[in-house]
Amino acid sequence: MKNKVAEKIRMERLRLNLSQQNMADELGITIAAYSNLERGVTEISISRLNIIAEILKQPIVYFLSEEQVVEEPSSYQTKTFSGDLTQQVYMLIKEVQQLQSDVKRIDLELAEVRGV
Repeated sequence: MKNKVAEKIRMERLRLNLSQQNMADELGITIAAYSNLERGVTEISISRLNIIAEILKQPIVYFLSEEQVVEEPSSYQTKTFSGDLTQQVYMLIKEVQQLQSDVKRIDLELAEVRGV
């Protein structure tokens, strides 16, 4: 699956006429580090994949899905996906993002209580 994600990233980057240097700059990493991500040499974390998806203007599920994305002519942002697993992964990602947000909020509240 890692290589399929990397290949989709590469294809979307090329479709948008972005260079590896553009992507590396946006991610704040070296071009070599980005190249390793795109070639599937380095694992891509969910948080980094989320940023890449935003840069490439695709929903994160597109990169995680085994299915091909069907583009509807009426709206570029409207995509159709099939498969329960894809939906479950998407929901888990959203849940993790919410938990991360909750942890940050709790940390701030604790800092206020402690007077930091």
